[in-house]
Parts: sequence; structure tokens; C-alpha cells
Amino acid sequence: MTALDSDVLVIGNAGKENQGAVTLDIDPARNPDFVCDLRVVPWPFKDNRFRVIVAHHVIEHIDDIKSVMGEMHRICAPGGEVRIEVPYHSSWCAKDPFHKGLYNYFSFDGFIEGEKTWITGDKYSCLKKEITFHKFYRSFFLHKLFNRFPMFYEKFFCYIFPAEHFKILLSPVK
Repeated sequence: MTALDSDVLVIGNAGKENQGAVTLDIDPARNPDFVCDLRVVPWPFKDNRFRVIVAHHVIEHIDDIKSVMGEMHRICAPGGEVRIEVPYHSSWCAKDPFHKGLYNYFSFDGFIEGEKTWITGDKYSCLKKEITFHKFYRSFFLHKLFNRFPMFYEKFFCYIFPAEHFKILLSPVK
């Protein structure tokens, strides 16, 4: 079995070794399996092709998140998982000049089934959300407190104790 036969897709290869996964990146110098601009749809994959899609620090570089979420929904198999990680809006790395958007705990709620939103189209079920902190702040056990009470964190503490990343695990509703 080759990587191209894998049921795992890593979007934004970024030159990392992804043994056993199909990789996709906009930059051919990073040597991905597929060179693709995520802003151009459809992507070069069949419907329901992948069991797992990993978008690690790539969504924040896209200005049309709705089409990206729609394509991931299309190519993810029923019961599959879409794993997204982005810099948290209060993180120092969120302010990179190449980032098109800032994300917080509630940013993807419009794509979750049952949430009241103006976003139409394909929906996901949310399996898990998590705010991650730098190791200095983790020593205070803030991640446990603030993941339990995200609205409290957003309103009062996000600039005092800046989070590093936001992770969300979704499954397409088909």
C-alpha cells in the first residue's frame, strides 16, 4: 500500500513527513502528493474519499473558509473526522501577516449542526473543542478551567492568559 492509497489526508503538508498519509499543499517545493490551491474548488479527490482529514495550521491562511469547509465535508467519508488546528486569536502567532482570519472557541459554530447561524450548506457534528496554552500557562491548569467555561475565558481572561491554539474535531453530517 502506498501513501496515495491512504484514507488519511494532510492538508498543508509544510514539508513534514507524514508517513502513510496523502499530502496536499499549495507549494510544490514542499513535495506534497498533490499540489492544490485550496481556494480553487473542487479539489482533486472523489466524494467520501478520506476517513481522516487533518488541517494543521492551514485554515487561517484561507480567506474563503466556507468553500474549504464544504470541500472537506465533500471528501470526508460518513463517520469520518476532520481535525482542525488554528492559532487562537489572542496568541502572538495569530497576528502573522499571512493569516487571513482570527479564530476563537466559537469560530466554527456556524458549521455545526443545530447551531443557529447565517451559514448555510454542509454541516458537521462537533466531537471535541479545545483551547491549548503555552506550557507556562498549562502549569496553572488554566486549560482545564477555560475549556470548561469558554465564554468566561473569552469575556474576561483571553488577553491576560493568551491561548496558543484552538483545536476542533468534527464529523460530517451526511
